[in-house]
Amino acid sequence: MVLTVSMMATSCYYDEMPPEAVIPIPETVSYSKDVQPLWDQDCISCHKTGATVPDLSTANSYSALTINNKYVIPGNAVGSKLHKSLVGDGAAIMPTSGKWSDSKIELVDKWINAGALNN
Repeated sequence: MVLTVSMMATSCYYDEMPPEAVIPIPETVSYSKDVQPLWDQDCISCHKTGATVPDLSTANSYSALTINNKYVIPGNAVGSKLHKSLVGDGAAIMPTSGKWSDSKIELVDKWINAGALNN
């Protein structure tokens, strides 16, 4: 029994989850090369055509986020609904699997603050 208890007590390698890898932030953030891949990786399973809005599929995501400044206010990341969802500021945190690393959020914020261009 002592052996079983000691094995259980030492079996966890991490006391906490390892930190997520830091995403390098380019000088100029490209929507198609830097931001869309984040949607493809973490968001598209729920936010796809015919499912939860906004539609973050490659063909529709830019217009879905920027039309009428509904989710993104170019030049104002902190005031954008997208940013608030990513940090959980008065909105449900997205993605639902857990908050993104600061570097992913910083990448999206930099794109928004640079004018949210479709580049």
